Amino acid sequence: MIGLMCPRIARFRRPNGGTGAASGTSYLKVALAALVLLVPSATLADPVETILARAEADCAGFENGRFEANDAVTEIDLDGDDAPDILLDESRFTCTSAASMYCGSGGCQLHAIVGDTATSFQAEGWRVIDWNDRPVLLVMRDGYWCGGIGAQSCVEAVVWSQGQRLTVMPPQQ
Repeated sequence: MIGLMCPRIARFRRPNGGTGAASGTSYLKVALAALVLLVPSATLADPVETILARAEADCAGFENGRFEANDAVTEIDLDGDDAPDILLDESRFTCTSAASMYCGSGGCQLHAIVGDTATSFQAEGWRVIDWNDRPVLLVMRDGYWCGGIGAQSCVEAVVWSQGQRLTVMPPQQ
């Protein structure tokens, strides 16, 4: 595979003057090290693309369904730095072979991508409000998250400040 991607790394000149495919542990180590240096950004996955690809694969894997993200991706400033962050709402996903593939009785996954960090919430809905010129994400949760039962609803308020997600919701156990 390295030969297909980096032909100059996989071929070498042998001490006897001939050429051939790299072999032995030392050649493999050199080839892998060079490959890592050549493509360091390829190892970092885009969270939005990862989530969408997973959802599409799940849909296709169930009776060969066709996936649509629809308007699931919303660009919005969540941390007050005037740069767009992303909310990805799985309630907007559709799959032709499954009516409820992405949501359950407790809601759907909502992903907030702020900077290079993705945070996921089980949400029955969401809204972003402006409070004293600060964006606040309100996440409608089922009652389980707030000490009640699933049929009840509550709202979690979330803000991002100095690179941290802050909320008064107790940490998940």
